[in-house]
Amino acid sequence: MRLCCALALLLLPAALAGNAGSLSISSPLLLWSNRGVLGQGKHVTYQVFPEVEKMASELVLGALGKSAGSEALSSLSGQALNAEEPRTIVMFIGRQLDVADMRGRSEAVHGLNSLLEGAVSSLAVPYATSKGASIRENVCSKLDEAGISHEVVGCAAPSTDLAADVAAALAKGDNTRSRVVVVCSGVESAQGNTNAGLAAEVEQLKAVQTAVEAAGANHVFVYASQATPEPVTLASAGAKRRSLQQAVTYTGFGPYQECGPLCKTQVRWLEGMLAALFLALASCAGLVCLYVLDTPTRFEAPKEGGPQ
Repeated sequence: MRLCCALALLLLPAALAGNAGSLSISSPLLLWSNRGVLGQGKHVTYQVFPEVEKMASELVLGALGKSAGSEALSSLSGQALNAEEPRTIVMFIGRQLDVADMRGRSEAVHGLNSLLEGAVSSLAVPYATSKGASIRENVCSKLDEAGISHEVVGCAAPSTDLAADVAAALAKGDNTRSRVVVVCSGVESAQGNTNAGLAAEVEQLKAVQTAVEAAGANHVFVYASQATPEPVTLASAGAKRRSLQQAVTYTGFGPYQECGPLCKTQVRWLEGMLAALFLALASCAGLVCLYVLDTPTRFEAPKEGGPQ
């Protein structure tokens, strides 16, 4: 009992501090195609996916028919990607879209919605999160492991004309085989995390789609938001974590791994109070039972030599 109480008191502040340190970033994920890769119509899943990098890779591989049994795809409301050959897969990695933006009514959000509405098949995953890992590196590494060649546009250095560069990348491939193009948006840093930045990114996305449609191939677009935490958010999380760590020193516990003299004294007091409470409850229960049942403690015996 002493050990359980000590562990409960020690693990609570440690858990709070750990939650403050694990900062997840909203990274919505969208998919649409001019073919029924997810059945006909628009689909939305409200399931929370904590690893957007893994899910983006599985969507790209699933569109190529290489990841049909993946855990993420099997969780999408029973939907499965239809592997139709050949097709062009465009992985567009942005930095401006947040789940809060998707609840808004800005022109950029309406533009994204029009892309989904105009597609034969589409999927929206608003509640995907990331802890800051690179989506591009994860997708490219998975494609390399699967032996799938791909082109990368605007990631190593910003592109001045994404549509033209994407068209040039598509011209290198063979129309009779599936092609994968990974595209990184090139919004200026001054417009980051603003409505103007989101609008500029959506315009780039539309220009890339126009270039893909001009190539005349069946296509699947996967749009992932590689959002980064703002410095204010990181500073506030760090301040909260430090305040929790400092608060522990005032309780007398010291480090999380050991229980000091004050900690042991408090645990003993807690054990004594719980034991006294248990004895009091047991005594009260016994007295109530004796009162209600009125059970005699001794039965009368007939006297010897009494009147017959």
